[in-house]
Amino acid sequence: MNRVEQIVYLVNERPGIRYSEIMRETGLKNGVLSHHLSKIEQAGRIIIERTPRVARLYPCGMPQQESIIIKNLRSPTAQKILSTLLEKDLKFKELVSRTKKSQGTVSLCLKVLCEEGIVHRKLENSISVFQLTNKPLLDSLIEKHRLSFIENSANNISDIFSSL
Repeated sequence: MNRVEQIVYLVNERPGIRYSEIMRETGLKNGVLSHHLSKIEQAGRIIIERTPRVARLYPCGMPQQESIIIKNLRSPTAQKILSTLLEKDLKFKELVSRTKKSQGTVSLCLKVLCEEGIVHRKLENSISVFQLTNKPLLDSLIEKHRLSFIENSANNISDIFSSL
C-alpha cells in the first residue's frame, strides 16, 4: 500500500483521527505528511477540520452530525458522559458522580455537547436534566468505531507521556 492509500485507509477506518496520530502510525515526517494530506484533500478524498490546537481528518461524505459526534467521542470525558447518557437521562450531579470528573470539567464538556446539538438540557423542578438528542445514531457510531476510540485513548496517554 503506498503512502496516500495508507493515509486514506487510516482516515476511513478511524474518522476524526488527529494529524499526530497519522504521523505516528505512518512514520512520515511532518512536512511529508503535510504535503500528502494537502494533495489528498485537494483531490476530495478527505476533509480536514483545523482548529487552533488540533487537526482532525474525516472521510469525504461523512454527514456533519456524525463527524461532530465522533469528534466528541474521541474526548475521554465526553465519551464517558455520552455513554452514561445512553443508559438514561441524568441530572448534573449524577453525571459528575458517574464520570468521576470535577463539576467544572463536566460542566464545560456538557456546554460543548449542548452547543453542538448532541445533548439536550431540560429543567425538571428547577433541576437540569441532560438527555441525548439522537440515541440511535450515537449507539450505532459507538458500535461501529469502538476499536478506534479505544486506540485513541491509548494514543492520548502516549501523547501525554511523550510531551513530558
